[in-house]
Amino acid sequence: MSKILWMATVLSAIFLPGCQGEASKADTTEKQRPLNELLPGTWETISIRVEVNTTENTDSSYIFEVKEEEWASRLGSRPILFYFQPDNKYRQEFVALNDEVMSTARGMWNTFGDTLMLIEPNATYQYQVAIGKGLAEFRTMLDWDGDGQEDDSYSAVHRQVSMTTE
Repeated sequence: MSKILWMATVLSAIFLPGCQGEASKADTTEKQRPLNELLPGTWETISIRVEVNTTENTDSSYIFEVKEEEWASRLGSRPILFYFQPDNKYRQEFVALNDEVMSTARGMWNTFGDTLMLIEPNATYQYQVAIGKGLAEFRTMLDWDGDGQEDDSYSAVHRQVSMTTE
């Protein structure tokens, strides 16, 4: 279970090719504003979907998906929280159902068009991001199953819960 939480956090989320999620249906005003202006604030992860291809070097594939209403029962935690500060620092918190912070990741964030880079001391993550109507969808390809191949499609949807960080 902790591996799933860790992967969900690290992957934070996110997108499936050709996915037409709610976040990608942003209104014209939000599409015109740069990502670095839309991202600052507090975001909670409301869903994760990973299409795992050729798991453990076999021909089997599967989909790992957690929706908002399943978060507590399937992952045993509260939704992952992201705090994006205007000075390009961020932190990500994993919180237990009893509100105890289980782990925190910190780093710097930067954007290039629709691409978000999360830079931590020992890792860098890159996502394509679409924001609209208070939702942000993060998409990337990654090695979810640990088979050494970044061939698993990750998509996460985050809801903005505050335009400020705590």
